[in-house]
Amino acid sequence: MKIIFSSLLCLFLFNTAIGQMLEGTIVYEEKINIHKNLPPEAEAMKANIPEFRTSNHFLYFNKEESFYTPKKEENKEREFRAGSGRRGGPRVRGGRNRSKIYTNLADKTTKSSQDLFGKQFLVSGEADAHKWKISGEQKQVGSYLCQKATLQDSTMNMEVWFTPMIPVSAGPGRYGGLPGLILHIDIDEGSRQITAQDIVLESLEEGLIIEPTEGEKISKEEYQKLREEKMKEMQAEFGGRGNRFRFNRRRN
Repeated sequence: MKIIFSSLLCLFLFNTAIGQMLEGTIVYEEKINIHKNLPPEAEAMKANIPEFRTSNHFLYFNKEESFYTPKKEENKEREFRAGSGRRGGPRVRGGRNRSKIYTNLADKTTKSSQDLFGKQFLVSGEADAHKWKISGEQKQVGSYLCQKATLQDSTMNMEVWFTPMIPVSAGPGRYGGLPGLILHIDIDEGSRQITAQDIVLESLEEGLIIEPTEGEKISKEEYQKLREEKMKEMQAEFGGRGNRFRFNRRRN
């Protein structure tokens, strides 16, 4: 009860101070631990491969909408072979997350431009309905008091920290639906982390929150089916080892 009261008090005081400013920009750093996700046969390559791959993304948001997009200079893709460097070694994609994701927070729908093995798709559908478990645990992320929530399914374990001090149910990528903005995400104990680096609450310029238009139009259900088929093909290519490349399977 004390924790809940403390959170509500902070929320009241903060919203009073900022005059109910519930829009702005957040810069997130996405960090993937490449070493942790390499298959056993690539262990010897760790000395030649950076441990972490990082990229930066913008989240533009208000009370009703959000738009998550990579910084332009991050829109690059690399590929290396996790083996001796010769032909035939299993390929590990080092590509940046190039997805652009628009979310209508009011009607809980999304539209995203996503790359799937070199082809761009424009995916529309309902926003993911994550079954969060909210705990009373709290910590500070930057200047904001945050509360912990967790999500577990057959593909990953996720821990997030959201702040009731900014009561907008948005977050990086497809993650949201909590009573506050998500400022930090940890997937599978450090395999992938997304952290807010800079938070600016101010009126947004017109045109920053947009719906993506690039790619072949496809429903969310059709895209998920196509992705599953491609993943099975990749697993067959690697002789059943495709599941080792976990950082390429994560939902954006």
